[in-house]
Amino acid sequence: MEAVRHALMVNRLHYESAEAVTHFEALRWATEGSARCLGREDIGRIAIGKQADLALFTLDEPRFSGGHDPLATLVLCGAHCAARVMIGGEWRVIDAMPVGIDLSKLVVDHQQAVKQFA
Repeated sequence: MEAVRHALMVNRLHYESAEAVTHFEALRWATEGSARCLGREDIGRIAIGKQADLALFTLDEPRFSGGHDPLATLVLCGAHCAARVMIGGEWRVIDAMPVGIDLSKLVVDHQQAVKQFA
């Protein structure tokens, strides 16, 4: 969502008014537009016959409290942690934690790998 927010802001700099580029446009670029760039017709929007890929976000942090439109709030306030992510119809993130990954071990492995480059 941060990349969607950045795309929105950068494009708003290009046009004369901020209203010329909306959060709907930025979300469309990130979904249908990205799928088109990849040459994929099986992803990019929620529809019958498409892959079941989606990310769900909660808007219960204080920075989201002033938002009246949930989609605009999601984009403009820069949500950075999905509560749930589904890929190909399977939950891969639940309660903001990756499913089936030992994060403690991953951090240790990462720290050891980094030492090789220090």
